[in-house]
Amino acid sequence: MFRQLECFIQICIEGSFTKAAEVLMISQPSLSQQIRFLEEEVGSPLFERVGRGVKITADGEILYEKALSVMRLIEESKKETYELRYSLANKLSIGISPMDFFSLIPRILKFHEQHPDITLKFASVENTSQQLLNGSIDIGITDHYNPNKEIHLMHLYKEEQALVVYADHPWADRTFISFRELEDLETSLFVGDKSLIKHLHSFSTKIAKSLQSKFESTSTAILLSMVLQKMGVAILPASLIESFSGQQLKMIRLIDPTPVREIKLIFKKHHYNNPSVQKCINFFLDN
Repeated sequence: MFRQLECFIQICIEGSFTKAAEVLMISQPSLSQQIRFLEEEVGSPLFERVGRGVKITADGEILYEKALSVMRLIEESKKETYELRYSLANKLSIGISPMDFFSLIPRILKFHEQHPDITLKFASVENTSQQLLNGSIDIGITDHYNPNKEIHLMHLYKEEQALVVYADHPWADRTFISFRELEDLETSLFVGDKSLIKHLHSFSTKIAKSLQSKFESTSTAILLSMVLQKMGVAILPASLIESFSGQQLKMIRLIDPTPVREIKLIFKKHHYNNPSVQKCINFFLDN
């Protein structure tokens, strides 16, 4: 029907089947057939012959105005659809914790250099799987997610966790301690990673008691500030601690066992309405 209306409008503009066929780059018999189909649909003739050209009938005049409105609506729809697709293609919402964001800054900057047209929006993560499914984020970067048949995951990296203490803490001169020695802590222990907190609880009741502090946070900046203020010590990513360690903060590596978080990239199986998601996946596969 849309093709028939397009042919009809062009004949009205040119006043000739021959000229309209040239503009539309189709044969005149094909054009005539399209108009016959349209006339059968409408139930009345749309043109009458006048010399070498054609004149639109009264019924054709009515259809012409309606056809122009229909074609305008189609063009508007195409434009709006394109704008929506273009907008999606240039925006990427990433659910990520501050702890993981710090470790990924070099790769995020490299992705931005390769795709400067994509606007990156970073969102905090509470329930990454649910946030993916309800569309509030396009991609999740996390060590924990709820299994779902609609979600894929991809390994990114493993992150060693270490202990950070203030400069004059009794353990400040230590380089390594065993995980079991955490039972001997006499200060509060702050942990930003929820899965590690669960592991500590299952590992030792005494260690779990050291986690019972009046102060809690999942923000790495706040956790480091609390350590600096001698409110306690914290377990954080080793790469993060190394960046801040110095005269005021000391890093102690944990052994037997060394706690490690496995960070994954998770995304919806059907993500093809947003090309930016696939670009991000491809980037992390190559980097």
